[in-house]
Amino acid sequence: MPVTIAQAIFGIYLLGVLLVGVYASRFTEHTPADFYVADRTVGTVVLGLTLVATVLSAFTVFGIGATTVGTGLGAFSFLAIAAVFYTLVFATVGVTLHEIGSRMGVVTPSEYVRERYESPLLGALYLAVTGVFMVAMIAGQLIGGGVALDALLGIPYLQAVVLMAVFMLVYIHIAGYRGVIWSDAIQSAVLFGVLAGVVLYVLVVLDPTAVAEGAAGETPGLYEMVGPVGAWTPLFVITAALAFTAGVPGYPHTIQRYFSAASGRTMRDSGFLFALVAIPVYFFGAVLGAWSLGVIPMPDNPDYVVPLLVDALMHPVVFGVAMAGATAAIMSTADSVALTMSSMASRDVYREFVDPDASQRREVRVTQGLLVVVIAFALGLAWLRPAGIFDLIAFAVVGFGTTSAPVFLGAYWGRATRAGAAASLALGPGITILFFLEYIPPAYTFGMHYGFVGVVIAYVIFVAVSLATSAPGDEAVETHSRRFWRTEGDGGPTAD
Repeated sequence: MPVTIAQAIFGIYLLGVLLVGVYASRFTEHTPADFYVADRTVGTVVLGLTLVATVLSAFTVFGIGATTVGTGLGAFSFLAIAAVFYTLVFATVGVTLHEIGSRMGVVTPSEYVRERYESPLLGALYLAVTGVFMVAMIAGQLIGGGVALDALLGIPYLQAVVLMAVFMLVYIHIAGYRGVIWSDAIQSAVLFGVLAGVVLYVLVVLDPTAVAEGAAGETPGLYEMVGPVGAWTPLFVITAALAFTAGVPGYPHTIQRYFSAASGRTMRDSGFLFALVAIPVYFFGAVLGAWSLGVIPMPDNPDYVVPLLVDALMHPVVFGVAMAGATAAIMSTADSVALTMSSMASRDVYREFVDPDASQRREVRVTQGLLVVVIAFALGLAWLRPAGIFDLIAFAVVGFGTTSAPVFLGAYWGRATRAGAAASLALGPGITILFFLEYIPPAYTFGMHYGFVGVVIAYVIFVAVSLATSAPGDEAVETHSRRFWRTEGDGGPTAD
């Protein structure tokens, strides 16, 4: 079969990404501090763009367009509100965790939980619970990559996700965290440029009024706040935004990025850069999904609407860059999650319970081996394809929100206890999973996003059980938490 222009561009682009990883490997040392967090040297622009790539990826390129087709532009409203909230969390909790991590040498989220609550078992529980959502997150990215490769190259879906998984394994193995974040920066810029270019093309070259009216004719109520099926009520929008606000900054792989920042100021400024890039990208994804109804026939699988729209409108070179950038960005998110999960398993399970005397190089080698296991689990879930991209990744996001209380409250509240953390990690995620699987009927959310219900339960349980149990040792509190409102002389970690 002859190679098309788009396919050639795709191959060249991915080869370029691989070369970035090879180049990064020249600077990567096989120590936990370097392989996991780039020796805490990441600057503002790269950190901000890696946050963008980590948060957006398949969810934005495919998921937002698909959900907009079915439920209307209200999808953008909750994402835009949430993005502003993310920035506030990055500038407060993110800075605090950066300071604590730098001072205490913490490089993984489960290590923070273990040290803060003086409990290796609690660190392992945090890994086990977040692992459920990390596998779902990786699977969602692989599904998105399968969509892209199917739409572009005609590779059958199952073969496509296997190719994605193999590429990720090779890339992380040679590049480590430094290669991941460098490629993230490139993917964020390309994703922004391509989506903005397609939107601009519709506005300037086509008749945007005719496109918009054609879409509205296909789906009445598309541009109304609540949407054609009444999904985006004000209560649902704000509760979804709050659930995502606990979830996205509470991703284990986002927390690991806090630990990698070069300084507290870098962490804070990168959060604001994130908002400047992410909010427009959210809008581009949503509006392209809506416009697709007025340009192309609706595909059987709505996850395909954005790539098919780009293919219909743009030159094959642009389509090749778009799908290559989307696929590479998807892999950037997936390999970030996989690296974090395997590093936590190596550092906070293998080193703690199996081989406490393991060398730093041995720990990194175990991490590289565990990557195969993590990605294999995610590959199995992607084969099953239990939900659409938007729903599966949204489940992972709000699931992470239900695991964030031990980290976020532990960073500030001296009264937080290991019993409170354990109860929160068991009940909040458990309720969320039952809602997702609909073992608890959706009616019991009373119009709220089910993730918000899970997050509220997790935080309430955390506080209630902590107040009813003995506080942890003073040393753990003093070294791994600080006051939210701080004045000179308070002590503890200080901002840069």
